[in-house]
Amino acid sequence: MRYQIMEYGITSDMGRVRLENQDKASYFTKGNYVLLILCDGMGGHYGGGIASRTTINTFNKIFNNSIPAENSEIKDYVSWFKKTVDASRDEMIKISANDEAKLDMGTTVTAALLNTKTKLLLIFNIGDSRTYAMTTFGELKQISIDHNLYNKLINEEGKSPYEAKLNRFHASLTSALGPDKKTKIEVFDLSSQYEHVYSLLVTSDGVHDFIEKPKMEMILRENLNAEDMTKKLVKEALDNKSTDNCSAGMVVLDNLKEWS
Repeated sequence: MRYQIMEYGITSDMGRVRLENQDKASYFTKGNYVLLILCDGMGGHYGGGIASRTTINTFNKIFNNSIPAENSEIKDYVSWFKKTVDASRDEMIKISANDEAKLDMGTTVTAALLNTKTKLLLIFNIGDSRTYAMTTFGELKQISIDHNLYNKLINEEGKSPYEAKLNRFHASLTSALGPDKKTKIEVFDLSSQYEHVYSLLVTSDGVHDFIEKPKMEMILRENLNAEDMTKKLVKEALDNKSTDNCSAGMVVLDNLKEWS
């Protein structure tokens, strides 16, 4: 018996300010495995679009060729993700071999890996793109934590949110994937909560920086399919004058929602 995800949806828009869409989002399936992934090429960095596209393509290839066997241990999936990140970096290094300017390319990565049979649910994050989980009770929870100076000042230097916000560089990334970027990978294991997750959402900062969380939750509670949900989120961000590329991806699990 094959267990199914109910719906998928991906929407990506260049926005009204940028001249290139450096966001890339996709989902891949193999047997009972699903990978939802979003990459945001670093704006202002030469080759940001190449970095995000290279990462998505590398994950697609390796996901289809060497995803761990079902019932593997969590550490095996973490190792697989790290190896795929390393392979993505290696591809970027090859691309930049004849163009030193591209050594500065970089991208965020946020992803959800799940298995609909074994109820595996892992969230991986590099940078400030986000993964959210909508519970079956209708509550939107941010799972990933932004890798930026703002959170570093709070968590490592004891600054208050107000003090951290005053730093003009508070939005600067402290982790990214690129040829010469410092890369920190965070992993969140939600497997024990699998049956209480209704849907998973990945967004670039062009979306979540321009929609208040209560509004985002309100949209996700509407009776829309996954594709229309992502379209509405992107439209909301654009209507709120987003200054960046806007992307959202969603998978709806086969768990019954408990709100009307």
